[in-house]
Amino acid sequence: MVGLCWRLWLAHATFFNTDEAWHYMLSKQPSLELAYRASLTINHPPLLILILHFWRHLGTSNLVLRLPSVIAGTLFCWLFYRWLKLAAGGVAAWAGLIFSTFLPPMIAMSADLRQYPPLLMFIAGAGYLLERALDEDSFQAMVGSSLCLYGAMLSHYSAFFVAAGLAVYALIRFGQKKPSFSVLRTWAAGQAAGVALACFLYKTHIARLSSLVTQSIIPQNYLGEFFFHSGREHLLLFLYRGTFGIFRFAFGQTQVGQIAAVLFAGGVILLLRPTGSGGDAGRSRALGVLLLLPFLLNWLAVLGGAYPYGRMRQCVYLGVFGLAGVSVCLARLGREKPLFPAAVALGIVVLCHAIGKPQDRDMLPLADQRHEHMDEALEILRGHLTTADLVLTDRATAFQLRRYLCASRLEESERLEAGFDLFECGGVHFASTGPNDGALSADTLISRSRQASDAYGVSPGSLWVVQGGWASGLGETLSRRDPVYSNLQIHDFGKYLEVFQLPFPVVTRTQSYN
Repeated sequence: MVGLCWRLWLAHATFFNTDEAWHYMLSKQPSLELAYRASLTINHPPLLILILHFWRHLGTSNLVLRLPSVIAGTLFCWLFYRWLKLAAGGVAAWAGLIFSTFLPPMIAMSADLRQYPPLLMFIAGAGYLLERALDEDSFQAMVGSSLCLYGAMLSHYSAFFVAAGLAVYALIRFGQKKPSFSVLRTWAAGQAAGVALACFLYKTHIARLSSLVTQSIIPQNYLGEFFFHSGREHLLLFLYRGTFGIFRFAFGQTQVGQIAAVLFAGGVILLLRPTGSGGDAGRSRALGVLLLLPFLLNWLAVLGGAYPYGRMRQCVYLGVFGLAGVSVCLARLGREKPLFPAAVALGIVVLCHAIGKPQDRDMLPLADQRHEHMDEALEILRGHLTTADLVLTDRATAFQLRRYLCASRLEESERLEAGFDLFECGGVHFASTGPNDGALSADTLISRSRQASDAYGVSPGSLWVVQGGWASGLGETLSRRDPVYSNLQIHDFGKYLEVFQLPFPVVTRTQSYN
């Protein structure tokens, strides 16, 4: 209950980051078919956009729109606990429950309108129901496990690694304890359907992503530092850095994440080399293989340049297996007595909250994402802008502005010859940079402002700049570098949201809006 309330509060207390606003705008389509087509323009499967297309009719507040994520993130904690209890015992399960419920990144992701909460929920559900199917020889549970896998695959493409890992795990367990024919047949049918779903997603979406990159609909440098480049870095060093980075992200604190990576390795070793014998030893080895396999599969994808690896939410699926391995290690170190693992887990959580900070490049600190910052920025814009003004922004910030300024109706953007997307809210025109241009910078702002002013006929002194997203300090950098801007009046709202008016004429010719 505490974890749920914490997530609900965070979902209410913060404004949408750019990815959340982007997903919301994609879902605001007149029909389900158009929403599906819009979902094909991003790097993720369509499930979240399709759910949001219907869910938004219940309300458009931050809390209501994020409620599916909050529910999924909370269910993940319960399913993760149930899975670990069956697979590794109750002591490890309690440690895992503490981690999944209270670690800062787990809470933050559960309050985000993104694909990761349902992904985690479906992964934990697939693992839990698979354990039940194997233990109880239940084809109903096997059907449920397969359905959860399909949900994970429709939420995020990293689930392909999970599906492969669970398939190998099931085969190992089948060899240890022969299942009934109905369970084996159900599992085989589920695997075949999963392969068919993967082929469908590849044909209809994944194969198109490369062409979208070529057309600059998806930035070419997106997550570039997390892809392996053979000429830039040694493979082993890249994997070493990326593996520790995954645990840094999952725990939200650098030193704790490094210790957790060591504990995970210890947990896997203890599982692969059990002290007992017989069925329990075989099951322990199978679990060790399952915890390690997703990492190995991601490493293979790294070699092929097919998937990134490291300190980012795209690899959070590995956190499920990472937290499980750490929990198992703590349980074994505590000789399967609950006090030591629970105390260590609670201590780690407290430490991460006390001295941790977001480890992903697209996770804003809470202090900078409070909804009051966005409310104050909107008040400035509504109080100062007129129909004669033009607001210049970058594409990422444009999603946020359209979410909050244009929330009452669907706004269409138009690609214009000057290289800007133009949209209108309340009679005020907004020009955003293209999808592959990145954030506005002090080096490019003046040239971009002149282009926008020339193209759209802005009167002197009527050009405003708004920058949010993941960038910060544009106005301050501009005022330091050029005396012309030394008196620039900057309205900043946290570190990642600022509004200011360019105080001098940048127009070289004038024309009216069409």
